[in-house]
Amino acid sequence: MTLPTRPLVHKYGGSSLATLGKVRQVAQKLIAARKEGHPIVAVVSAMGGTTNRLLSNARELSEDPPRRELDMLLSAGERMSTALLAMAIESEGHAAISLTGPQCGIQTDENHANASIREVRPDRVLEELAAGKIVIVAGFQGTSPSGEVTTLGRGGSDTTAVALAAALGSPACVICSDVPGVYTADPRVVEEAQAMPSIAADAMVEFARLGARVLHPPCVEFARSLEVTIIARSTFSDAPGTRVTPTAEEPAMSAPTGSVLGVTSRESVVALTGKEGSDPQRLVELIMTALGAGAEVLGTGADTALVLLDLEDHPSRGEVPQTLRAALAGEARLVGDLCAVSVVCADQPEREFGEQVQAALGEGGLSPLARVSSDRAVTVTLPSEQRKRALCVLHQAFVEVPEPVEA
Repeated sequence: MTLPTRPLVHKYGGSSLATLGKVRQVAQKLIAARKEGHPIVAVVSAMGGTTNRLLSNARELSEDPPRRELDMLLSAGERMSTALLAMAIESEGHAAISLTGPQCGIQTDENHANASIREVRPDRVLEELAAGKIVIVAGFQGTSPSGEVTTLGRGGSDTTAVALAAALGSPACVICSDVPGVYTADPRVVEEAQAMPSIAADAMVEFARLGARVLHPPCVEFARSLEVTIIARSTFSDAPGTRVTPTAEEPAMSAPTGSVLGVTSRESVVALTGKEGSDPQRLVELIMTALGAGAEVLGTGADTALVLLDLEDHPSRGEVPQTLRAALAGEARLVGDLCAVSVVCADQPEREFGEQVQAALGEGGLSPLARVSSDRAVTVTLPSEQRKRALCVLHQAFVEVPEPVEA
């Protein structure tokens, strides 16, 4: 089925739908967008706090809930949001319909709680758009080849929106949240942080992986592979947001040191330092064997590996550090309660850039404990209480271009 104009796909997160008042505001935004002439598809998350409440209920009844039943339970949160938003639009005198992921043709693999989208068959969506309706889609869910309801894991609603945008030939996927776009640093910490008008997907993946929480890295990778442009913007402001393009463009920000995009950070990091001459990849193997999905390697350097521990999601939870120490068996020293602060570049930094980062921190009165490099970033570890200070120092050194001095 061919529509006269390509549909626009919007996505709204839980914070944008946290109250009925906010649901009404989103409904009005979608109606306004529809009046501009584009067919509109809105992918929604569960209302803020709903998923956590459902998980809490499940864990009160079962220490280890079956993943299939968790998918049935958690997918209900998004269905509630779709129905309420459709009702809000209808109450304003405009046609709307709510659809589940399976009704929209979201086909996944059989992996409960962390499924991957394999195919999108949007016939029903196109039919409803052709009938003049605003289509509200439950994100985070699909159906497996055997007909089971599946959920997509973290960032699943963003991934749903990107998949639908690709399947519908949308000019862009607009992901709306409570932040107005991607910034050169967390504006709540760094007052001088600047909004980025655009950023290439490759760089955004690294920026998100190292701490920027505007977009989930797997969603950006998925958009890049499908050649979908993402616009990250605020639900409740008119700021233009940030365009995340599937192909590289000119750097959105630059500094005297080169194409520096910004600074970001992660918490709950441990540094593993091996004996002199240790192979960092050997440390990585030990970590992943001990922790599996409960760990993410941020980077490696001389005798060192930096690891993010996702203690909340790991099956052992609070036992993870002890498990890791046992697995190391004296091969490396573990230091916990650290933060990782990263300077992210549009392309691969020069070899001496790591020394410049370390020198800037030293001038700011900070002494990093370890330093590693990746393809697009230099990352250092410091005690957790120094995170905000380090972000400010590095942003000032590498992102804030000094104003010219008048003669």
